[in-house]
Amino acid sequence: MGKNRKDEVYGTLGKSESLFVVQGKSRPGSLVFESLAPFPGYYNYQENNPKPVYLYVALDHEYSVFDIERAKLAVKKTYDWRFEAAKGKIDLFDKHFDVVRLRHLDSFDQLIAIQNEFMTAGIKLKMNTLTNVKNEKGFIQLLKIFNIIKLGKGIYIDTSEDYHAYLLLPHKLTQNEFDEATLKVKYNWELTGFDAASGCFFIRGKLKEMVRIYSKNLTIEYLEALRKLYLSKIKG
Repeated sequence: MGKNRKDEVYGTLGKSESLFVVQGKSRPGSLVFESLAPFPGYYNYQENNPKPVYLYVALDHEYSVFDIERAKLAVKKTYDWRFEAAKGKIDLFDKHFDVVRLRHLDSFDQLIAIQNEFMTAGIKLKMNTLTNVKNEKGFIQLLKIFNIIKLGKGIYIDTSEDYHAYLLLPHKLTQNEFDEATLKVKYNWELTGFDAASGCFFIRGKLKEMVRIYSKNLTIEYLEALRKLYLSKIKG
């Protein structure tokens, strides 16, 4: 029972990405990071994709998820654009940045309009003090809503984002423990490649630790084998 029930759950994702500072395409003086390869473990993601993939708009301080959601809805009411915005934070070098992650933009031409609408909604932007960030590794943590459906034991598929699945883990791992387990899994994995990120979400009153999997091969057999391997490497 409940296997085909759709759930809208709140949770987090943590991952490292190579970041660039956007030049000449954002509101003058503002700071926006771009990730050209948000799924580094899955090498074919960037095939001939001219659209911005993931953008991170830096804010002057931390805002609540409700503030971010209100601003996003204001943009959609004005422009009727299909895009998503999520609260996040980035640790880069020795600095911390509160951000809004934007995805599913059709072009960079939408960025300044979105920034302007966010400012009208009371979300202030952080001024750019970084002049030469190109392909620098930053750690990103997102707080977002996941739309999921259960596929099998400990396995969920995202119903809003293509090629996203979530494998439940028995307990929380530190980021180092997660990275080590993922490395061991990839060394012993013979099927299609994947990208992984650590996270958790609340579902039906319970907190579940999980690994987010990005792959175009999300069959139940693939995911069951992958989860089984993760569990063995965590225990080992």
